[in-house]
Amino acid sequence: MEKNGRGSADDFDGWGHRYHEHYPAGSRLDLEFRLSRLLVLASRGWINRIDSLLRGATGQTRARWQMLFALSFSGMPVTLSDLSARLRVQWPTLVRVVEGLEKDGYVTRTDNPGDGRSRLIHLTDSGRALIATIQPILDPAREKALSRLSDEELVLCTDLLHRILEGTRAGPDPASGEAPAA
Repeated sequence: MEKNGRGSADDFDGWGHRYHEHYPAGSRLDLEFRLSRLLVLASRGWINRIDSLLRGATGQTRARWQMLFALSFSGMPVTLSDLSARLRVQWPTLVRVVEGLEKDGYVTRTDNPGDGRSRLIHLTDSGRALIATIQPILDPAREKALSRLSDEELVLCTDLLHRILEGTRAGPDPASGEAPAA
């Protein structure tokens, strides 16, 4: 443990001795790097914590329960394309997860009457029951992780993260030299 009580991995300035050779102290690049590093670490910490809790209690992976919640939140059957966009999951992974959930009886797939090229994914009663098991585990863990933030800070943080997320979707890579689409 380092003197700040956070452990050596969190003591970035304590172990990143040559960091400022890459990013000058106080520069925009320094601030962006530090923020993006913390976003990644916070995300990994959250994912690891939730995966451990939910796998232990239900045997379900994050990909499976996130898909179940996305279906439940929509309140209606959705296509694989809809799920892919909502969850930002690539097609092969998505198909594999849906097939597993279908095999286990948590979802069903039917032909899409509005588009013969796609199928609709439906949440089953077993899927809803699984969500009812997962939510009482997930909600207190989220509450504990975010308990140091006020309601106003949660709103601000959500707004800021939405803006960062939009930045990850903004047109072509600036390094490519291409102009963003209008």
